[in-house]
Amino acid sequence: MKISRTYTSVIMTGAVFITVYGHLPMPAEATSLRGIGSTPEKVQESAPQGASATKKQLVGQYTNQCANKPAPADPCDKIRKDAIEIFKEDLQTLGSSTDRTYLPVILGIFKSHEPELRIAAADAIGMIGPQDQDVDALAPLVNDPVPDVRRAVSQAISHGKSSAIRLLSQRTPSMKMGLAPETPADAAKYSIPVAPDSTYLFYGSDAASGRLSYTSKNEAAGFFKGRAKTGPFKLDDFQEKYRYQLQDEQEAREQIQKNKAKQLEQIKPDPRDAKALTEFMEQVQSVQMSQFTGMQLDSYQPALFKEPTVYILEERQIGQRSYPTRYVVIYQDVALNRPGYRLNWMTVPDDLVKTAQVASIVEEKEELARKKESEALKKRAAELDALTKKKDEAEKKQFKKGQADLEKELGF
Repeated sequence: MKISRTYTSVIMTGAVFITVYGHLPMPAEATSLRGIGSTPEKVQESAPQGASATKKQLVGQYTNQCANKPAPADPCDKIRKDAIEIFKEDLQTLGSSTDRTYLPVILGIFKSHEPELRIAAADAIGMIGPQDQDVDALAPLVNDPVPDVRRAVSQAISHGKSSAIRLLSQRTPSMKMGLAPETPADAAKYSIPVAPDSTYLFYGSDAASGRLSYTSKNEAAGFFKGRAKTGPFKLDDFQEKYRYQLQDEQEAREQIQKNKAKQLEQIKPDPRDAKALTEFMEQVQSVQMSQFTGMQLDSYQPALFKEPTVYILEERQIGQRSYPTRYVVIYQDVALNRPGYRLNWMTVPDDLVKTAQVASIVEEKEELARKKESEALKKRAAELDALTKKKDEAEKKQFKKGQADLEKELGF
């Protein structure tokens, strides 16, 4: 398995500017970019001459001395912060120009190992305005391992107005926050296989919800067919066949969220303790977002996924019902223009499923009773209709006989 974008930590931000900016005319305000571009071999370390020279020297110190050192590393921590601020200002200058000529340069910034610069680059792309022709370049960027970068790219894509870029925006919403890079969840941990040549999608995955999404180089149906217990089902048929099972699982999830919300209600963080308050707000947001994430990952809009099919990998008896506890939904990922699939497994405990099952079994029995009553009424209506038709035919026959007798009596 591989991550969908090249995450090259050894390529320094300054090097990206050096290799690219020397070939493009730069806005006068983009001092750090212009300065680096003018010295492709190595950033000059001459004494500063005015604001522009000072910026160039700071960028040079960062590029040549600090870019490969983990932060904080005195004195690199201060140099890094100052240099990144310079780069961010100049990226904003490029973005505010709305000149598409600078897009290749801005896209190159995503090779930087600095999340703040990748975020600034995404903001610049949003200001310029992405178009349909940018879809192939932007699709891998929205799958950045860092949540805040994903959010920034997703927001940048949302500024596009044309059809393909809007479709990509619908496909790649990203709600998680944070600057710490994530690693792909290990599907083997959940006893679910991953098809060969698959690419993990951070924005389409949430292990806590039991959902991991991938794109694949080839169709994945053949891989999962040999490992499935049953299937394939059309998604609609699967959802109808296991309607109450899926409902029980959703009820159990919601109960877990309610319990977490009640626990949070008991916490009263000290507003003077910034750290405690921040942690509390993060917990609240996590509860709120988990509900939205679950709904999002169980939605398969035809415009985005065409006609998904389902293979059940494991089915298990819980209480009075048999549940699809592991299954895969296979689809054509329209926005990304490649095959895709989503691994699904049950994350809620059996006892909560059984609790939800009590109410749904009553509901199912009531529905069956209504269905039987409806069928009986339909049958009775059909019988009455047949009887009415028979009566009408008899009356017509009697009328014709009477008419014939009258005509005979009158000599017609």
